[in-house]
Amino acid sequence: MEPEEKAAGKDDPSAPNRAALPARRLATGWRLAARSAAIAAAAILASLLISASLSEPGSSRDESGLRGIEPIPPELQPIEPLTGPFVVAIQAGHWEEAGLPDELERLRTGTGAESHGVREVDVNLAVARALVALIEARGWKAILLPATVPPGLRADVFVAIHADWGANPGIRGWKVAAPWRPSPASLELAASLDAAFGAQAGLSEDGSGVTIGMRGYYAFSFRRFVHAVSPFTPSAIVELGFLTNPRERELLADRPGYWAGILDRGIARFLSGFDRSRTASLRPMVLPRLAAGPNGAVVRDRPSPEGRRLWSLEAGADVIGVDEKAGWYEIFSREKRASGWVETSELTARA
Repeated sequence: MEPEEKAAGKDDPSAPNRAALPARRLATGWRLAARSAAIAAAAILASLLISASLSEPGSSRDESGLRGIEPIPPELQPIEPLTGPFVVAIQAGHWEEAGLPDELERLRTGTGAESHGVREVDVNLAVARALVALIEARGWKAILLPATVPPGLRADVFVAIHADWGANPGIRGWKVAAPWRPSPASLELAASLDAAFGAQAGLSEDGSGVTIGMRGYYAFSFRRFVHAVSPFTPSAIVELGFLTNPRERELLADRPGYWAGILDRGIARFLSGFDRSRTASLRPMVLPRLAAGPNGAVVRDRPSPEGRRLWSLEAGADVIGVDEKAGWYEIFSREKRASGWVETSELTARA
């Protein structure tokens, strides 16, 4: 289970990510020098605007990873494709959590799930180590990560491995999530992992669904934390199964290679169609700033008019967008600590 789900008090006071933008090399000639100066000035202005947004009332950070501000303009974030063998970063959830940096101090006491003497951290680490061996056998570079993520980590794949806990021992199943406002590559990675789990006989998907804690996982949250992966790293978090389910607990405890094999196949499926030169696929989604229209809006549990009604928005209410599909816009509510879908026809540009 991801740390943000289990930690008491989910509103995180940690400092935001203030990592500097990649600098552009100055060239000779007054024209190039002027252009470089203009870019530098724009970067400084963007940084100042972000800092100001962070200090505004109502912009406090939480586990969703959203602050109601737009990311730094993409033109100020050049992407250099990685070279050499594919790089796969594998995080063993909760491993060495006591060593988390100060900005994540709140999570240092997290121990992960535990049931009948089986600890999640031990399961995560065993599966991660088995996966490292499989990745390296393919001739790719594997990076085994503890809870602390190197600032701005670039990789072709980042996967955080976790296991779940439930009050009902009958609950079982896996689930996979990409970040809020995902890049196309992150969505493709999550879909490939989903397909690998779905093809495994005897396993089922967790019907309770992906949580906001998974989608706002701290290692994805480059807008909030310095110790997070680069926004240009395709990322996903996986909950392998439930330690509280007897059958899954036995598999999790005794067969790390079983789970590593599923993850390996999912990663290989993703990388088989991955083109590093398609850098546009690495850019996180940028959504417009919208508000509920003059007649308000209805928030539903799925992007369909038949979706269950979750709550309503008053006319003019600001919305925080986290995803979109044809004709629908997914929003996040800090107050309700939940997300839902609104038809775009019920929204308008924010004043």
